[in-house]
Amino acid sequence: MNRNGSDLQPGEIHLYFVDLRNYRCEYPVTILSPDERERARRYHSTNASLQYIHARCLLREVLSLYLDHNPGDIIFEYSTKGKPHIRGESLDGVQFNISHSGDAVAIVVSRGRRVGIDVEKIRDDIPDLELAKRFFSYAEAAAISRVHGLKRAEFFLKIWTRKEALLKATGEGIGGLGNSINLINQCSISHNGILWQVHDFAVPSEYTSAFVVEGGECFIKKREVSFLGGLKVFYSVGRDFINNLSHDSSKHTRILHSPQ
Repeated sequence: MNRNGSDLQPGEIHLYFVDLRNYRCEYPVTILSPDERERARRYHSTNASLQYIHARCLLREVLSLYLDHNPGDIIFEYSTKGKPHIRGESLDGVQFNISHSGDAVAIVVSRGRRVGIDVEKIRDDIPDLELAKRFFSYAEAAAISRVHGLKRAEFFLKIWTRKEALLKATGEGIGGLGNSINLINQCSISHNGILWQVHDFAVPSEYTSAFVVEGGECFIKKREVSFLGGLKVFYSVGRDFINNLSHDSSKHTRILHSPQ
């Protein structure tokens, strides 16, 4: 596996989206920690367990690109509300977040900026209105109630992933935003006195994803993984600049479509 992620600059964010059906970790037992292996055993289905195993192996392999560690040597620690960080990394060091849903894994990596990411598989069995009334702002819940069928589920999950990504970046629980923050659109917002960039991540149409970055303007680079002659290669496929968006912005930038 090549280590070519060390070019991560303080003003740059790296994004990964991987379909686990195209990814395999050959020796997970040598990479995962005892608590990760124990969690994998607690899944009720073999498929869900394998998805978790490969997602964690992928995370470790990605982070090893930026650290002077082998994947199996990385030690994760967690805040009281479950936000993960790397032992030994300062706030100015490597920051990351991961989300997986079905066969999809999304990872965001930064240097010196808190980040969050969420990905959800779009499905029509979600109690969207009930959840929206409980966790969303009045404007968000009202907007969702005006949409029907699968479009409602897509719209609900679009807002949900933005909120989840923000909460994961700040380290708060799902109730941490209250019902006052409106994320119908991508935007820059101030939360607890800190500026956050809330953006969508362009992923395959059966999923929706969003990521959040602490601070102002930054460069976003999308990276992918492929297998060349048995060698696992991580490489960049696009680079975009994002700037501050007003809170009521209706701009829906499809992040990372430009050539490198």
